[in-house]
Amino acid sequence: MIEIIPAIDIIGGQCVRLTQGKYNQKTIYSNNPVQVAKTFENQGFKQLHLVDLDGARSGKPENLGVLKDICINTNLIVDYSGGLRNKSQVKAAIKAGAQYLGIGSLAIKDPSKFIDLIDEFGYEKFILAADVLDNQVYINGWAKPTGIAIGELINSYYNLGIRRFMCTDISKDGMLSGTNVELYRNLKHQFKDCYLIASGGVSSKKDIYELDKLGIDAVIVGKAFYEDTIQFENNTIELC
Repeated sequence: MIEIIPAIDIIGGQCVRLTQGKYNQKTIYSNNPVQVAKTFENQGFKQLHLVDLDGARSGKPENLGVLKDICINTNLIVDYSGGLRNKSQVKAAIKAGAQYLGIGSLAIKDPSKFIDLIDEFGYEKFILAADVLDNQVYINGWAKPTGIAIGELINSYYNLGIRRFMCTDISKDGMLSGTNVELYRNLKHQFKDCYLIASGGVSSKKDIYELDKLGIDAVIVGKAFYEDTIQFENNTIELC
């Protein structure tokens, strides 16, 4: 059964959602991310995907205080990403309560440094987080194309022991237009024993059921929750 992971994206301490990764197209949903996290926990969810969008753009974590407050006030398993570039930042995120760390830009810009982090903290601590447009990976908060294909990137770290991968389709993210089923089908076929997290475009329970049929391990749901196109209670989803 696919795991449903609600998302909280943070800019300036506020809970927001972007459209197709564009910072100038953001919607603010709450000034209280902790309360939003508590709501998810009360509705039966066990894990939270927390994205520091300020950190993703600046290259250093900017909202560790939000991470800490959520971890203190809930029992959610939090995976945190956005701006993690070195050991001191990773240590700070772990100290703040993150149980998984999403690494994106660093894995491409400085692979040797990411490998050092894997050696220091263990491969099981990390999720390789890739943002994709037309099968190409983007970095720096979805702003910069790399010319690297998603399958190529995953394969390089799969060979180093990483087994948790999150792939976000930028063209779908925040659009409520359905997921890129073909993308996730191909990745799961290529990397059968990895833990693959799909992200971007979920608008209905049908989207989740389609991913479940493909054997996708988990799915990030964001805007569909905030816009109430999916109703959920006790981790059970009903179409609005």
